[in-house]
Amino acid sequence: MNLEADISDIELKQRWRLYWIHCIFEFSHAKLQYMSWIQGSNAEWTTDEGWLSSFEECNASYFDNLALDDNYIKAIACGNVSKEEALRANTFHQRVYLYIEPSENPEEILKDPEWLEITSHAKEFWNYLKRTVVSQRERDVIQSLEKEFC
Repeated sequence: MNLEADISDIELKQRWRLYWIHCIFEFSHAKLQYMSWIQGSNAEWTTDEGWLSSFEECNASYFDNLALDDNYIKAIACGNVSKEEALRANTFHQRVYLYIEPSENPEEILKDPEWLEITSHAKEFWNYLKRTVVSQRERDVIQSLEKEFC
């Protein structure tokens, strides 16, 4: 048994989860979306880095980078998320997957009642994660994100 390979798999899964947490955070915080998608570098960020993104980047990060276009099937099979986490994400996930933006203008997207509902479902899922994650590293990231961007 190669211990280094095991450590690498564990670290890869942890990095996947941390990236996933960042994605859920962006979907669940309308203020962050406004600052990032519309104000960009002109926003009053609490950190030097800010959070520069767009509607397209937000979706691509979640569906493409995390390979979640299969409704969490691979993520569960790889042990990246539990079945319960995938079930809890389902409403948010399905709505954002089927969402058709009203235009390419981020201001119109952020005002769209359907998008506001997606953000609300994402916030419910975010709150579930805040209550249930057990990894200290994940809890620290959640606290850090909320401290820096809320």
